[in-house]
Amino acid sequence: MSQQSQSISLLEETDKQIREQACSEQLKRLKETRNKNREEVIDFVRHCTWYRVSLFSRWKQRGMYATCMWIVQLLLVLSKLDSVFIYIPEFYLEALVDCFHVLRKSDPPFVPPAIFIKQGLTSFVTFVVTHFNDPRISSADLRDLLLQSISVLVQYREYLAAFENNEAAKQRMPKALLSAFDNRSWVPVTNILLRLCKGSGFGSSKHGESSSSSVIFQRLLREACVNDEELFSAFLNRLFNTLSWSMTEFSVSIREMQEKYQVLEFQQRKCCVIFDLSCNLARVLEFCTYEIPQAFLSGPDTNLRRLTELIVFILNHITTAADSEFFDLLLRRHGQSLEKVNRGMIFAPLVGIIVNLLDASAESELKEQNDVVSIFASMDCPEIMHCGFQYLLEYNWATSFRGEAYLPKLCQLENFLSLLISHTEPQKIEGLQSGEMDADDGMCCICYACEADAQFAPCSHRSCFGCITRHLLNCKRCFFCNATVLEVVRTIEKTVER
Repeated sequence: MSQQSQSISLLEETDKQIREQACSEQLKRLKETRNKNREEVIDFVRHCTWYRVSLFSRWKQRGMYATCMWIVQLLLVLSKLDSVFIYIPEFYLEALVDCFHVLRKSDPPFVPPAIFIKQGLTSFVTFVVTHFNDPRISSADLRDLLLQSISVLVQYREYLAAFENNEAAKQRMPKALLSAFDNRSWVPVTNILLRLCKGSGFGSSKHGESSSSSVIFQRLLREACVNDEELFSAFLNRLFNTLSWSMTEFSVSIREMQEKYQVLEFQQRKCCVIFDLSCNLARVLEFCTYEIPQAFLSGPDTNLRRLTELIVFILNHITTAADSEFFDLLLRRHGQSLEKVNRGMIFAPLVGIIVNLLDASAESELKEQNDVVSIFASMDCPEIMHCGFQYLLEYNWATSFRGEAYLPKLCQLENFLSLLISHTEPQKIEGLQSGEMDADDGMCCICYACEADAQFAPCSHRSCFGCITRHLLNCKRCFFCNATVLEVVRTIEKTVER
């Protein structure tokens, strides 16, 4: 299909150039090119006609529909028998998915969409949401195939409604999506989560993104995160790591092109893909701060500190990596408008994250909670933060919003920046006064920002509690000697973390 579209575009472009050219020599070459493009388009039309006559005839569609329904019912029955299900041949699942999507995209439709959704989609949805993360399916490619099917279907309002009305989807999909967010499947899982949560973030309302969101699944995701803290903690850790990696890759790609002062097509595609993924991940993180703010505001401040560092990291790299003209040149593909591709795509979720946390802090009834302003002020890069937030305030948000509904949130951000500056100045003076003393005495040698108040057992090495807590999320070995850390003892509060 992409080749067909490209050939048609080339033919139209050639016709346009012929109408505008006056030189006879150029006209001759353009007409030769037009004839060649026309032949390609004719060949594609013949192929499409052949496919419709031979592969998409009515009797074959009826056969595919019967095959699809028979396979899905068979698999649903056999999935209840572990001893049988693990031996199901892979081509059964492949045939099921292929037949289903062929019928879904058939033109003209095999059956009216309402009937197809009611009679054909229900069983298929039940199977894919139940088994896209099923360890009994040994092939990771097959599990990805089922996950990709969900990602495609939830793009459409009518298909999303089928998921919302399916009991298996409501019971299994939220937790399964969170647990499936790993090194292999994080891209389709991110796309699914984004489509379920669209329209609820800062700056996401101009282009009608809320049309494919799901209030039902937003509630179910929130309940899954609140009720299973261990699952949500693991998901949040992977989300932080993945967003940090994607932004690092994006920054490196931009730097390479700036140094060479040229933009190659494959490098531009890479930048566009990574930037889109980073924006999607940031939107998912924004949803987490909106629906589960207590994960950042209550208890240990590890999540809030990681979030703070990530926001500062993104602001620093996006605002200083390239001038606006070069940045737009990198991200805008042929035919895309500046309105849909700009820095606001990554800036908007950052503003949303901060505003969500400020709102939750103001509404919270907890006496002891992590102070958002203080955590930001504790970062050892006040100039970068101030410049980054000032950039957000001065950004032209009219390209992302209708009306002026966003202005109150920008006022919140402005007040936040004022508080941040007032908190930062005393700390800067205190730091200068204490600079006469030995700066390394008792400081964490990992971050050099906090006191080394945590001791590891059994090796007795030390760091600050924040650094070791974050490290243990991904690795259970000591920074320094690689010994297995069995427990962490806070030397100040005398509490033990296992």
